Amino acid sequence: MLTGALSMTVAIFGAGVMAVGDTGEERRPPASEGGVEFPIRAEALVSGKFQRSEGICFNGEGDLYVSGNRALWRVDTDGEVTKIAECYSNLGLAAIGERDVLYADFGPTNAFDHGENHDGIVWRITPEGEKTKAATGIGDPNFVLVLEDGTFLVSDDATNEIFHVDKTGKASIFTTAVNNPNGLALSLDGHTLYIAQIFDGIRPMVTDGRLWAMPLDNGRSGAPKVVADTGQRGANDGLAVDEHGRVYIAANGAAKIYRFTPETGALDEIAKKMAGVASLAFGQGKFDAKSIYATSTRTGMVWRVPVGVRGAPLHR
Repeated sequence: MLTGALSMTVAIFGAGVMAVGDTGEERRPPASEGGVEFPIRAEALVSGKFQRSEGICFNGEGDLYVSGNRALWRVDTDGEVTKIAECYSNLGLAAIGERDVLYADFGPTNAFDHGENHDGIVWRITPEGEKTKAATGIGDPNFVLVLEDGTFLVSDDATNEIFHVDKTGKASIFTTAVNNPNGLALSLDGHTLYIAQIFDGIRPMVTDGRLWAMPLDNGRSGAPKVVADTGQRGANDGLAVDEHGRVYIAANGAAKIYRFTPETGALDEIAKKMAGVASLAFGQGKFDAKSIYATSTRTGMVWRVPVGVRGAPLHR
């Protein structure tokens, strides 16, 4: 999340990138993958439709959904958009079930403008725009990650809280081990939860670039460790995982997408010049399966980023 008063009061610039234990020397980007040369310039899919956009996902039918301008939108392959439902804000999205979308919404107030609150909502929205409350009582819901059993995790980037929401809609604290968590992603085997840290505090506001790996054992969280760092001004936002288990990081402040390889610790620059890059989703349905689709909290753009590899299977 880098929206509203936050984006007006904080200027974020690009920063150097290193993995944990790096000497600080500049990395050489990966040469190519699937015929794609890195780093690449993203292609615009949607431009001029939104002032800000953040959440992005493909539902079970392979349709693309984006949250922008305080609403949920469906996006066609030609970049045309259709409003589905209005909300208070526009944060993370996740597909759930055969057709529906989970929509993270700050609610009437938020910690950045109003201080501590508990009026956040996670909506469940059908393609026809019918809204029901999937979870309440969370301060500022940001990123949503659906788990194998159909329950889901929700990060609150104004706090150190990640919530677990059960099938009845009850939200309980899952972990408080990482400050200001944003994007969430599972490893291929489901035994590691990756957590993007966007801030190191919001009063005063200090951005962050750490990527954490938290071990999971039968649904319980262990002690996390830092596995990569995009620099203090990276302001890590959304995450996505490819079919090889590599983690893609939307470095909102650095205006870049990076890729972390767990086996080697490598942190590579994949795409650049993406101001306010926020959420990431691999293509499905009629969209390119070997591209990442990404949103922007700064410009409202939706990009296509060809990466030459497919995304990891997601739970719904």
